[in-house]
Amino acid sequence: MAENKTSPDADLARELLDELWGIVTQEESGQTDPDIAKLVGSSYVAIRYCLPTQLLGKLTDPKLDCLCLQKGSGDSDSKWDPRGFSKKVLVPWVAENQAVLGASPDPYVGNPLRKARLEENPQNVEGQDEWVLLYHVLDEIEQRNSQEYTRLCMLQTLRSIHGKFAELVFEYIVPERISIEQTEKLIEEFLSEGSGGDRGLSVAAALFETFGKYFGIYKEVKRHAINAADQATGMAGDIECIGGEGERRLAIEVKERNVTLADVRSAVRKARKVSLREVLFNAPGANPSEKEEINDLFARTWASGTNLYRLSIDELVRVGLSLTGESGRIDFLENVGKQLDEYGTQPSNRKRWKELLEGM
Repeated sequence: MAENKTSPDADLARELLDELWGIVTQEESGQTDPDIAKLVGSSYVAIRYCLPTQLLGKLTDPKLDCLCLQKGSGDSDSKWDPRGFSKKVLVPWVAENQAVLGASPDPYVGNPLRKARLEENPQNVEGQDEWVLLYHVLDEIEQRNSQEYTRLCMLQTLRSIHGKFAELVFEYIVPERISIEQTEKLIEEFLSEGSGGDRGLSVAAALFETFGKYFGIYKEVKRHAINAADQATGMAGDIECIGGEGERRLAIEVKERNVTLADVRSAVRKARKVSLREVLFNAPGANPSEKEEINDLFARTWASGTNLYRLSIDELVRVGLSLTGESGRIDFLENVGKQLDEYGTQPSNRKRWKELLEGM
């Protein structure tokens, strides 16, 4: 006799959850719903957990009743155990994601969820309006009985959860000691995942903050947010190093890709506009098809009064942080965390930095 496997399948549900979460964390923008956002932001942990639990259960097995809270008696295929399902799937997932919905080991233990089914007009419960809203959101799912609509609502829920990460405080635990080789490997891993330039800019800014402190060659480091245009900020590059009299001493253009001829021409125009003589491209290399033209432009620009340089982040880390010594490397790691927090980088980037530090 075939085994009667409990539905919904926890392993399949976790795969679905991870897949949809991956989509949401890579989106630049996505559709949200104000009712769903209100439930995700509820002050009641049971509501915050109940919404994604019920949705994920329904998405994993469409025949389940989205409003069911207990399997109870009877053989109906629509009845299931959301409490056990939540403890197997949602609770560990939330724990892995900074306890974004609250650190509850058993979110269905409270009286409002210890019923056979969610009620349209629950009595004697705190936050009654939100419980009513939860019922109507899930009832709509059940009435439509559409996998496409259920998936849409799950995505909207995850987008609202993702938005909550911006409210979280990430603690970056920097190791007491770190070698230059360990530092290089750490940065390589952090930058190996695409971030639209966000991680690279944070790392470069942190590096030049550290150089400024240890080498005393400039007083201040300025940078702009990843999506800000140089023209809008009035800056000559992604990063500027400022001297003691407020003068621009160095502009840095940060690229996680090879520099192009257009990049160089644009940087030269911006530098000349503010009478800046020193420009550094923090990039892995030059575009191979334009390398000769780029080298020629570097030479001609030097002859006309502007110095152009190109150094990869690996080169800057190895040379610069070898000269600062171990204390400089510790300061650098702390500065990366400050950059990630101060400039509101995506929660996934901050979370990844935290994880990499914890793995040291």
